[in-house]
Amino acid sequence: MLTLFCAVTAMAADVITLPAKNGNVTFDHKKHQDALKDCKVCHEKEPGKIEGFDKDWAHKSCKGCHAEKNIGPTKCGECHKK
Repeated sequence: MLTLFCAVTAMAADVITLPAKNGNVTFDHKKHQDALKDCKVCHEKEPGKIEGFDKDWAHKSCKGCHAEKNIGPTKCGECHKK
């Protein structure tokens, strides 16, 4: 199990670009991984694709986390870049 976790973690892209109609969102996965230290904060079941990930999930989880921790972008133009 640990080997699988390490392999998946090693394969994760450092920066992910998520296409969106109001401007793409560039997500620094490595930065979040280093800051949060616990993959289950975002990946509830296991590392890999997030089940149910869509605009609503991102706005609730990502924006919500940023607001709760008072760090990171919370306004549309701070994430969505045209």
